[in-house]
Amino acid sequence: MKTKITKKHIPLYKGVDLTNRKIPFVLFESGIPGPTVWVMAAIHGDEVTGIEIVLRLMRFLKQDNLKIGKIYCVPILNPLGFEVINRYEPNESNDLNRCFPGKPDGDFGERVANRIYEKIVSSKPDLVIDLHTDTMESIPYIYLDHVPNPKDKSLVKKMLEYSNVSGINYFVENRNDSVMATKTISGSLVNIAKIPTFTIELGGPLLVKPKFVNTGLNSIKNILKHLKMIPQEGLNWEYQFKLPLEGLYEFVWSKYTPNSSGIVEYLVQPGDMVKSGSPIARIKNLYDQTVEYIKVREDCVIVSYADQNVCFPGTELFSCAVRNDDVYTV
Repeated sequence: MKTKITKKHIPLYKGVDLTNRKIPFVLFESGIPGPTVWVMAAIHGDEVTGIEIVLRLMRFLKQDNLKIGKIYCVPILNPLGFEVINRYEPNESNDLNRCFPGKPDGDFGERVANRIYEKIVSSKPDLVIDLHTDTMESIPYIYLDHVPNPKDKSLVKKMLEYSNVSGINYFVENRNDSVMATKTISGSLVNIAKIPTFTIELGGPLLVKPKFVNTGLNSIKNILKHLKMIPQEGLNWEYQFKLPLEGLYEFVWSKYTPNSSGIVEYLVQPGDMVKSGSPIARIKNLYDQTVEYIKVREDCVIVSYADQNVCFPGTELFSCAVRNDDVYTV
């Protein structure tokens, strides 16, 4: 059966120029019962690599490669932010990814977020994939939201199942960050709507990085193949530099920060596995004198570091992950 392809949009509001503002998407329908999946990008308007991934996925699906189920492809969730090269929704400087699930009568960001949220939930998806970028020197990875409700074991198992076949590493949100558990699009879909959802982080913002486009597209194809939605030919792809991690790893966002101002000399690379007590950055002054070393206090993985080499007391320079098999209840 030939794939049905329909151009649609999520209506938002009417602009002062009287144009109807909307979020375009493309719905691919196989005509055969199966999973429903959303793949979307650029809710942060400057995080552009995911846009190209969605467009290439659409190109692949147009070749009649969808065998069962439905796939919603949304290249840009924040088109106005994209147009002005801005992370935020520019009308009122909202970070849309902190406005979910939104409110139909809330502030501007909450109204936009609510339109997106309700559209996704109404389709009753089996999986939602949200594409983002981290920093220029980040490794590619899946970011899994913390699930505080121990009754959601089946939800967690599905998220881990899909992450395990993706071909890239995955890390779980730190439990101390659970205040955001329902404010992001992924967190609200997971913890309110109980829909398996995760974020794929792929390199840095502003420019499309071809190696991360290939990584993201191959990861998504692995998952769609696992769901039997696309042809099964060939071995599953795996990221060339995937870390051989065992068990679950939990994010540690700002645990290792400097106590001084200065110039940052990074001593590790994203993807490095470092031992407790190892220095990961040297902070120095204009005379090349060492002000301090930043050292890790436990074995960890360096996931990314900041796109800057100046720091001040408390500057967040690293995101790391540490093993914690209890971060999820499964």
